[in-house]
Amino acid sequence: MNTLIKKLITASLSSLLVISAAFSTLAITSAQADSDRTLSQLYAYSGQQVLLDIDVGSVEVFATDEQEIRVEVIVSQTETSWFTLWGSADISGIELDVDQSATKVTLKLNEQDDIKQEWKIYLPRQAAVNLNIGVGNVEVSNMENDIDIDLGVGHAQVKHNIIYHSTSLESGVGEVSVENLGERVAVERNFVRQAYYNEEQTGFGQLNVNVGVGQIEVEHY
Repeated sequence: MNTLIKKLITASLSSLLVISAAFSTLAITSAQADSDRTLSQLYAYSGQQVLLDIDVGSVEVFATDEQEIRVEVIVSQTETSWFTLWGSADISGIELDVDQSATKVTLKLNEQDDIKQEWKIYLPRQAAVNLNIGVGNVEVSNMENDIDIDLGVGHAQVKHNIIYHSTSLESGVGEVSVENLGERVAVERNFVRQAYYNEEQTGFGQLNVNVGVGQIEVEHY
């Protein structure tokens, strides 16, 4: 009888734990979904360099044939723990705060503390790009001007079909991968550091990618 009672109690406790865990997961997912904000805007473009500076998040930059800048940003809380969720940042007041001048367009949010940002930026392909990200992922595709990426921790990927006059790729701790017209190119390796440098007699512009900890992938096709 004692053994049967113990089994029943154990089964009941296990069921309660499963239900509790499921409820916690649903509560967190629901709260996160409710707290996400999506921001979007169009901006006129007249030859300026485009800059973006974010703390935590991801950035995708796409080349277009249009003479405008289109921005889409999903903003969410960085805290995902059940115990810290209710103390997370209030993102209800987060908005795009873009500064435009004759030479630069600076893309930013009015507040960055304790939030995650997912940017999709559609740019004229001739725009020069400068991206500064603390932690996250960066993807730049088909741009045809200077690209400058400074990433603290994460993964940076660049795909391009032009010849750059100057290329500098450095990962302090991580891997640098370069592919030129379908062929893998040798990179410099020094303990945990990897780097690649190249200058062409012809070509146009500069491609600079610096990652503190993480991976760099560059493909010229």
